[in-house]
Amino acid sequence: MTGATKTNLLDVARKAGVSQTTVSRFFNEPEKIREETRKRISRAIAELDFVPSMTARALAMSRSHTIGAIVPTFDHALFSRELSDMADQLSQAGYALLISSGQYEPGQEHDLIRTMIGRNVDGLLLVGLARDPDIYDLLDRRGVPYVTTWTIDREVKRPQVGADKFAAAHEIADHLLDLGHRRFAVVEFPLNNNDRARTRLRGFRTALEARGLSLPDEFVFEGLPTYEAGGRVLRSILDCAAPPTALMCSTDVFAIGALLEARRLGVSIPSEISITGFDNLPISSLLDPPLTTIDLAVRETGQLAARYLLDRIEGKIPPMTSIARHSLILGRSTDSAQGRKSHVFSTS
Repeated sequence: MTGATKTNLLDVARKAGVSQTTVSRFFNEPEKIREETRKRISRAIAELDFVPSMTARALAMSRSHTIGAIVPTFDHALFSRELSDMADQLSQAGYALLISSGQYEPGQEHDLIRTMIGRNVDGLLLVGLARDPDIYDLLDRRGVPYVTTWTIDREVKRPQVGADKFAAAHEIADHLLDLGHRRFAVVEFPLNNNDRARTRLRGFRTALEARGLSLPDEFVFEGLPTYEAGGRVLRSILDCAAPPTALMCSTDVFAIGALLEARRLGVSIPSEISITGFDNLPISSLLDPPLTTIDLAVRETGQLAARYLLDRIEGKIPPMTSIARHSLILGRSTDSAQGRKSHVFSTS
């Protein structure tokens, strides 16, 4: 038994009674073919069950109609929400989204960028600005449009879209300061090679410094975003002789873990300690108490990223920076610091 022979352009051309060049033009420039000829080619394609080779088409057009996206992890729901809206907008324009993860490893991300370039992607989405300048030089030399998301740094002249994390962190710290809090702790993603985390921390610290306060290094905790990490940080700060009255978490995941641990320990939120999140995950409004957090409009970020790359591919010159809105979502996990006791909590 012989294997099935793949149908090719020549087969379609013979079936439709046209030249192979005409069939090729049907896929690449259909507006240049008469309607009657298009109908004949369409019928031939249907009868032969022909699927065109996108690789061959990409070589012919110098385009793959594919956009690459490299995110730090697939574990964070926010990246999925951003990429979902981006993929929808790209699909409407005839582009597919190719997604990969760098796992917070700069070397792995650099390898993936080179792989994406080798796959002839028409554009590339990257998360954050912190990477080897040689990577940007490579993208520029190859003429690959790219856009960075999740960090806005007005001093850096590179394509950026997303919410201003510095301003968002400053705002949530101001909210706690206005409630009378003066002793704080922060739990962040690992700061090394993560400009998003450093930007948030700078926003927290700048807000405190503007009120004559400081954030001691011993109250800055780092860890991967898990519920367990949030719980561990809460236990650590409650064991202090003068525990912070507010815990600022760089993601709702940390905050949820802290809230759950507080419930396990019998610690009242917010009467004994206020907790804030960041990202506004869907579950955060359903907690008891609902979480005070920051909404970063990640869907808008995905749409802005898609629009920027499509404009660049079409030869337009879009704005270098597009800032998505962010908003403070007030829940009942924060309250006034007045009358709060300062003592050592038992976490045994």
